[in-house]
Order: sequence, then structure tokens, then C-alpha cells
Amino acid sequence: MEITQANINEFYNLVQDQISKITTKEGTDINILLNNIMTNLDHLIPSEIYESQECGVRYDRNNLEIKMWILSLIFMSWTLMNLTNKVKEGHCQNINHQHGDKNPRECFDGRKFHYSIYQKCNKSFYDSLGVIEKDIAEYRL
Repeated sequence: MEITQANINEFYNLVQDQISKITTKEGTDINILLNNIMTNLDHLIPSEIYESQECGVRYDRNNLEIKMWILSLIFMSWTLMNLTNKVKEGHCQNINHQHGDKNPRECFDGRKFHYSIYQKCNKSFYDSLGVIEKDIAEYRL
């Protein structure tokens, strides 16, 4: 499955839409969020079929592996886009800073703070791939 900016935007917007529907003063109930995302999952899963007739193995949109793959892309996309937007906006809750209560805040400290989290998040994704690649290296064909 090829990932495009349109996919990433769609995944991000799906999560944002669900968050806006369920966020209350108490915050966002992750269980409701997950349930709502799962309800919308079917239209996001590609109709591609992965099959080995030789081994009698077939994966399609109904397999857990494919659903988890798409879910991981949804969550990764939302996290990276959310942090990216906060970096661009200079996200800051301290209206006592020079920027006051204007939106976007364009706070240098807010940008720097969110960029550091973005970098850690991004590194954890790459590190995860590196660990798995190392584990499977001897089986590459």
C-alpha cells in the first residue's frame, strides 16, 4: 500500500473529527474514540489482496494484520500531523507570554518544545523499525 499526503490528511481528519465529537470538560474518552475509529475503519482499508497460492496464504481487508496495519498508520499519521501543526502554530497556553491570547500563538518556546516532542516521536517510529529489521535480517531473501 502506497501512502500519500492525501492518506495522511484523511487519517488525521478522521481522528480529529471523532475527537471533536466526543471531547468534554473531562477530556477525551479513548475507549469511545477507538470505537468510533473502528466504526469508520472499513472505508479506509484498501481492497488490495495479498496472496500466496503456493503457501495457501491470503490477506485481505478482513484480516487482523491488515486492520492493525491501517490502524497503526492512522495513529501514527494523527500523532505526527498533530505535533507538526503545534510546531507550525507555536502552540502555547501561557497568555502571559509576549504573544498574549492571539491565535495562532506563534510562540518560539512553544515551537521549540513541540519540535522536541516531534523529534522523539519520530525517532521512536524509526527505532521501532530498526529493531524489527534487525530481528528479521537473517530471514531476508
